[in-house]
Amino acid sequence: MRLSGRFCAAALVVVAVAGCGANSTTMALPRSSGAVAPEELGAPDGPEVACSLLGADELQRGLSDGAVYESVEQPPQSMGGVTGHGCEYRRPGTHEEVAALVVLDATVLASPEDAFTGAARSCSDEPKPFTDDAVYCTSARGGTTITIAKRSHGKVRVAQLAFVRGPSDAFLDGYSSLTKTVAGRL
Repeated sequence: MRLSGRFCAAALVVVAVAGCGANSTTMALPRSSGAVAPEELGAPDGPEVACSLLGADELQRGLSDGAVYESVEQPPQSMGGVTGHGCEYRRPGTHEEVAALVVLDATVLASPEDAFTGAARSCSDEPKPFTDDAVYCTSARGGTTITIAKRSHGKVRVAQLAFVRGPSDAFLDGYSSLTKTVAGRL
């Protein structure tokens, strides 16, 4: 998993939906949480630096596998007028990647549902509703991709969590907990 590829997939969700037409995909969508006033979130305007939205220690607790992880903030990247902030999570020493998080301000999207529709384009199966603000699917590489989208500070914000492991019942509870953490901080 390379962050540049992860960013491209997340940015593609935003950019592709902004210009989507006849080839759009339909799916069951989670219920959107709607607009939230900025003072209720306690978060500044604009996307936070990605690693500050989900710490390596939180990832370790969420996955409950006893491993130690480190988080590495990646430089912001831009594509098609969208800037993404990324964080890689890996095992210290071996640098084996376990997960990645990309956060975008998706000003080109009209609603969170647009991000979920766009997420279908980067999945190898049909995205499934996961939490109120997220869908998940199997990535083209066999991992798990979770797309989180919500209206915050008057605009749609999108985050994608990507895990090397594929979706399975053994991991979904942990993934759900991590997804709710990120959604609460967008």
